[in-house]
Amino acid sequence: MNKTNIDIEKTLELEKARIQLENRDIVGMKAYLVSLELPEDNPVEIQESLQELGALVRTLGDECLGVSVQKKNKPVPATYIGLGKAEEIKKSCQILQIDYVTFDQELSPTQVRNLENLINKPVLDRTSIILQIFKKNARSKESRTQVEIAHLEYMAPRLSNAWIAWERQRGGGGVGGRVKGSGETQLEIDRRRMKDKIASLKKDLEKIQKERETQRKNRLDEWNVVLVGYTNAGKTTLMNALTESHLSAKDSLFETLDSSVRKIRGTNNMNILITDTVGFIRNLPHGLVASFRSTLEEACKADLILHIVDISNKSYKEHIKVTDEVLRQVGASEVPKIIIFNKIDAIKGEPQLARILMRSYPKSICISSQKEEDIKKFRETIVQFLAQNMVEKVFNVHYEDSKMLSLIYSHTRVLEAKWTQDEGIFKVRMSKSIYQRYFVINKVEENLEW
Repeated sequence: MNKTNIDIEKTLELEKARIQLENRDIVGMKAYLVSLELPEDNPVEIQESLQELGALVRTLGDECLGVSVQKKNKPVPATYIGLGKAEEIKKSCQILQIDYVTFDQELSPTQVRNLENLINKPVLDRTSIILQIFKKNARSKESRTQVEIAHLEYMAPRLSNAWIAWERQRGGGGVGGRVKGSGETQLEIDRRRMKDKIASLKKDLEKIQKERETQRKNRLDEWNVVLVGYTNAGKTTLMNALTESHLSAKDSLFETLDSSVRKIRGTNNMNILITDTVGFIRNLPHGLVASFRSTLEEACKADLILHIVDISNKSYKEHIKVTDEVLRQVGASEVPKIIIFNKIDAIKGEPQLARILMRSYPKSICISSQKEEDIKKFRETIVQFLAQNMVEKVFNVHYEDSKMLSLIYSHTRVLEAKWTQDEGIFKVRMSKSIYQRYFVINKVEENLEW
């Protein structure tokens, strides 16, 4: 068999393996983890991120059989890691009978193709692993649509040259081995179809978002509290405890992708809705944040954000930082927030920890989702905060006052709006801090009668 035929067989075998991996045709596949450590990186954080990547792989039902970290001054443009390290990984994959290799960093399409040719195994990056988990866990129409958009946008520049390989196998060819026939034409067709599909899905998502906005407007007389936090922090467990629900709360990354809304129990005359959201994770690609922006917009419209933190995780400070950054990206950094340190019962031998945390993070509370008295304290904290820190105001705004209209729609929850010939009359709800920051400073006059 000549070299050309060997290359064709190799390409086709890789393509077959990629399709099996994409469709999850094989249960319990074997993965090999790889990371690159640069001079500016913290070795401890590299190891923690690799452990998290391993947890993501196990969430898919796969097994991690090997791991390798290469130290370099900068990534290799063509292959990300060095050729010697790639050869070393190839030998390890042969010995361990690895099904695929996954990198903890995001790779370019060219780097993926070059690495697959060197290692002779399908190569995934962190984004691809997260996308597969999202695809597995998406249940509602909205989350399935968001996942499909993210997946197609990720795959568009990564379409393989399988069609060219097939054409060569059929005997087609051109000068220098470059194919000029249907192989390249098929790639163009595939890319155009993918672009059209993304556009169609985005239109579908807009319709779903309009329906969500209508649902939100129907709940304007209720308080909206949103749970956010790092994935696996215990948000769903706490929501079940607060609302007496039975939502799935497995010990698994990204178990919750859909926003679930339930009414909190035992709050007297206050109608309080609790919304659970998708968990965050370090190095969450911007494309995924953008795809789930509509879901995370629940946080932007909230009266109160409850930031759930797993205090038993030694990287909890990094988790707080990651969550705050995602909230900033979606425009929710100005919403009132309380940090809830969860799983305090898992910390042994540190009786002063709760006091230290509450001193370092003012207005935070420490609880265990397993203790009834802590859930009661949690519920009371929510009620007291909303009762003491939120205000409802009425403003008369002239049509030409674009600055004031922008402030109202950007920083308050509009409960009701009336329009006269000369002005708009807005009944709004906001936190006291927002009122002091944006409206008292601007010396806005209120109309106290609605």
